Amino acid sequence: PPSPLRDLTPQELHPHATPTRHMVDPPPDTTPIYLVTCQTTAGPLHIAVHTSWAPIGARRFLHMVRTRYFSTKVAFMRCVRSFICQFGLAGDPSYNDEYKGKKNSLPDDPNWLPEGPSHRTNELGVKRFAKGYFSYAGSGTNSRSNQFIVALGDNERLAGGSPWEVPWGEAVGKVSFET
Repeated sequence: PPSPLRDLTPQELHPHATPTRHMVDPPPDTTPIYLVTCQTTAGPLHIAVHTSWAPIGARRFLHMVRTRYFSTKVAFMRCVRSFICQFGLAGDPSYNDEYKGKKNSLPDDPNWLPEGPSHRTNELGVKRFAKGYFSYAGSGTNSRSNQFIVALGDNERLAGGSPWEVPWGEAVGKVSFET
């Protein structure tokens, strides 16, 4: 069964920078947090969607959840061990139509992670884009659509100046990282 928000640890619910995770404090949760559970062929994946981290991107993802976009058997693809896995193409191609073309792309949210090569890791060695972060896969400024990435390992290069890669959520719960 899905894990309710009350089952999350305080660090999962309202993350902050630590010596091992989150290079900087994410934006404070001044707007609702949503927990989305995806049933995958490998097991459940719990996603804490922090609408204050990237409001526009989070709103699009939640719209896709509410309209049952992901019930069309969306496949994980382009999975590279300890790097990223991409997903987002609907199993039923007609579901992709709403997101095609420049007119349906999202404007970028402000990036809350430090940008540039000098900010790939902090003084404790914590990398910029933490394992479990979710963001959009894009191809340039204001190019976010229906493609997402999830970090399979801590990464110092992602979100370093690519505005479409601002995290809007993260995997939570031990079972999600086992999936």
